[in-house]
Amino acid sequence: MLQYNPHAEEESILKLISDQCSRKIIDSIQTEPKNAVQISNELDAELSAIYRRLHKFQKYNLLKITVQITTDGKKSYYYQCKINGVDLRYQNGNFKVILSFNQI
Repeated sequence: MLQYNPHAEEESILKLISDQCSRKIIDSIQTEPKNAVQISNELDAELSAIYRRLHKFQKYNLLKITVQITTDGKKSYYYQCKINGVDLRYQNGNFKVILSFNQI
């Protein structure tokens, strides 16, 4: 039987932002929105890896996503990271992740 762990989300966010590829993505899209192809090209990373990370960022509401319609009617998604800073605290065997956000 599964039991609810109130720290599971914080641990998942900590794991996500601790990943080197995730940190590079955060740096890439912190000040200006970019689409996944632009991020992939800039970081010289597999597009599938970029999409996996972006999906996880979206799951925890850490992205601002803008949709633009191209001239041929296709949707293009642009991602900007909401994270401005991270504070981490450890107490009684658990990490507390405190995020500060950009005003975007």
